[in-house]
Amino acid sequence: MQGPQLGLGLIGIGRNWGHEPQEMASESQARGLLDAAFEMGISIYDTAPAYGLSEARLGQFLRGLDREARESIFIATKMGEYGNGDGTTRLDHSYEAMMRSLDASVEHLRDIDLLQIHGATIEALRGPDIPWVIEAARAMDIPNLGASVRDVAAARLALEMGFEVLQLPFNTGNETMLPIFEEARAADVTVMTNRPLASGAAIAGCDAETRARVLEAAYAHCLQANPGGVILTGTRSAAHLRENHAAFRRALEN
Repeated sequence: MQGPQLGLGLIGIGRNWGHEPQEMASESQARGLLDAAFEMGISIYDTAPAYGLSEARLGQFLRGLDREARESIFIATKMGEYGNGDGTTRLDHSYEAMMRSLDASVEHLRDIDLLQIHGATIEALRGPDIPWVIEAARAMDIPNLGASVRDVAAARLALEMGFEVLQLPFNTGNETMLPIFEEARAADVTVMTNRPLASGAAIAGCDAETRARVLEAAYAHCLQANPGGVILTGTRSAAHLRENHAAFRRALEN
């Protein structure tokens, strides 16, 4: 997973989410988004049990690929946060809950390239069952383990624990995690940034010309802070993904 790369966060194909939540993507919309992403050369896909139907829909897409195509894709999922079926989620970092979650993820996705602790607060990471879960995941030959964090203290603890990947929010309106990038580079840990557009708030109400400028500036900001990492963009629309992909390419070139 060498950066810089644009990856696709798949919450939008599994449940309502975003600055202005829309109806969940239909089966055909989800498939259209995944087909478009693959055609654009996007190779990193981030999902989670907390994302509703996302894992199942991604798994259906993956089963339609030949071996060579599947091996070109990097699949990241999570455990520790779960959907309640009504748009809300709950946290459970017990060994039993996380192993049940992992079994379900493997059933949906088969091979997992990155498994992350979701909702990885300091309290969660210090939980007595986390070392056992890590040991079990390593025994299953999952090649990369990570933590999805939202605050600096949890990020630093995750670095101390030896995770290979950190996922964290970062955008022009939220630079709280800025000190972590240098610390992660020093530890040879890959950082995946999410919410580059603040869940859509950064482009809400923009006309087409302004939207293009804001998109490029948002990706340039993330690339400057995390030049060797991954930026995860989230959308349910293939057209919006193409816009984001073009803006990311412009930001890389400028």
